Amino acid sequence: MNNTSLWLRHRGLILQILLLSAIWLILSGRTDAVYLFWGVVSVAFVIWLSGKLHSIPLSENEPCGTTRIIIPRLIVYLFWLVWQIIKSGAYVAYLILHPKMPIDPMIVRFTSKQPNVLARVILGNSITLTPGTLTLDIEDDLFTVHALTQEVEEELVSGDMEARVARLYMQDCTSEDMCCDIELITSGRGR
Repeated sequence: MNNTSLWLRHRGLILQILLLSAIWLILSGRTDAVYLFWGVVSVAFVIWLSGKLHSIPLSENEPCGTTRIIIPRLIVYLFWLVWQIIKSGAYVAYLILHPKMPIDPMIVRFTSKQPNVLARVILGNSITLTPGTLTLDIEDDLFTVHALTQEVEEELVSGDMEARVARLYMQDCTSEDMCCDIELITSGRGR
C-alpha cells in the first residue's frame, strides 16, 4: 500500500486530528507535558465519539457517510458567512441604537431545496448565526424562521444563502431555484 492511498483513505481523519490539536494548543496556550497529555486524551475522545456518530444515519433514506462537502467551497463559504455575521451584527446594532428602534419582527416559512439532511442543518445553523434571524423549526424541506425586519426577511428569502449551502455538495444551483413557497406567518405590524 502506498502513501497516496493511505492519505486518500484517511485524509478526513488526519485533518480532523490536526485541526482539533491546533484548536487545543491555541485555546490552552500551554505546552507543558500535562497539558499535552490532556490534549491528546481530549482529541482521541472527540475522534472516537465522532466515529461513533458517523455510523448513525441522518435520515432513513440516506446511508451513512454518503454526503461529502467540497472542502474548497466550505472554506469560501465560511469566510462569506463570517462577513454576513459581521454585516448583520452591525445592522442589528444600528436598529437597537436607533432612537425609534425600527424593528418589524415576523415569522417566515419557506421551502429550501437542499440536497441532503446535513445541508439543511448547515443552512438552519447559518441562519441562526446571522444576527437578526433565528431558525425556529426545520421539518423536511420546510424552514420556519424569525426575522427582525422586512429587509432581513427579504435577504433571507432571496435564496443566496440557500444556494451557497447547496453548492457545498452540488455543482450547479442558483438562488432563484433554492427558496420557494414563501409564506409570511406573523408580523409585528399585523400584515
